[in-house]
Amino acid sequence: MSASSSSLVSRTAPWAGATALVLLAVVVLYFFTGAAATEPSKAAPVATNDITYGPADAKLTVIEYSDFQCPFCAEYAKWMTQLRQKYGDRVEFVFRNYPLSTHEWASIAAKVGYAASLQGKFWEMHDLLFEKQDEWAASDDPRPYFDAYAESLGLDMDKFHADADAQSTTDFIKRQAAEAKKAGVTHTPWFDIGGESVLPRSLEQFDKAIQEAL
Repeated sequence: MSASSSSLVSRTAPWAGATALVLLAVVVLYFFTGAAATEPSKAAPVATNDITYGPADAKLTVIEYSDFQCPFCAEYAKWMTQLRQKYGDRVEFVFRNYPLSTHEWASIAAKVGYAASLQGKFWEMHDLLFEKQDEWAASDDPRPYFDAYAESLGLDMDKFHADADAQSTTDFIKRQAAEAKKAGVTHTPWFDIGGESVLPRSLEQFDKAIQEAL
């Protein structure tokens, strides 16, 4: 850990416990207030440039609108990893970016994820960004962390940097965010399961929703 990293830890440590308690309280309210009502989704159809996992001709498609800096998205990401492993041969999972303006580094993280996707490593970067969210989201500059993640995945760093900074990457993310707003997305995460907009409150509810849709 660098000196600057150490100073950051020392600055944040005094209020870290209180922050954790507040976050825990919010998470409890968020997850355990019952299942969200299901309603017809207005999500755009899956496009050829969407980031996907699973067969394109799958009977069921699950679309997620997400923000890499959103703590709730990080919690759901753990469930999604299990669901992709369980249903990845029968369900097409689609990830769409919806970086919130209230999150300082969300747009940069989205660019990092997309740059990784251009080297076939989106889901690996996706998992790292969520697993290590507390690390980079609290930093004064997350780019050294993003570079470390990219290096750990064996990415071509020159291409990674060029792709992350490319106007085409910015346009891709802005287009997905605009489509999300048009679809009525108001928060993250937001899910479309087989054409229905719903927010399962537990892994079990999510698993059941997929099973019923299949």
